[in-house]
Amino acid sequence: MLRRIRDFLATPPAVGEDDEAALHLAAAMLLIEVAKADHSLDDDELERMRGVLARNWGLGEDELAELLRVARNSSDTSVSLHRHIDLINANFAPQQKVDLVRGLWEVACADATIHHHEEALIRRLADLLYVSHTDFIRTKHRVLDGE
Repeated sequence: MLRRIRDFLATPPAVGEDDEAALHLAAAMLLIEVAKADHSLDDDELERMRGVLARNWGLGEDELAELLRVARNSSDTSVSLHRHIDLINANFAPQQKVDLVRGLWEVACADATIHHHEEALIRRLADLLYVSHTDFIRTKHRVLDGE
């Protein structure tokens, strides 16, 4: 999996690319960016990311640790999320995008506070992923209500 992630980062995205590792990395990158939006990345947020990624893709502990390590390193050097957003838009079904937005809210809520930068970033990402405002609000309230 690490080789596939490194290959993805080293090459431009192919049209119709459906490499599972690249999709995992794209989602993990968005989760990391939301966690970092409040200028801190704490253990609660990392643990919540693990939960979101495990729930959505059934990854094992080793794969999760490797994915988060690569995503954190890539996040530190990345200047744009558009490549990841394009990959998600090309390969995720509408419900998968809504599930990802829900995961973004879960990460933002992990430290018991939604920072205004986190909320603004989630709103922007939801727009770029073509998730409706209704689903954006609905997922926020479901996460806040603990559903």
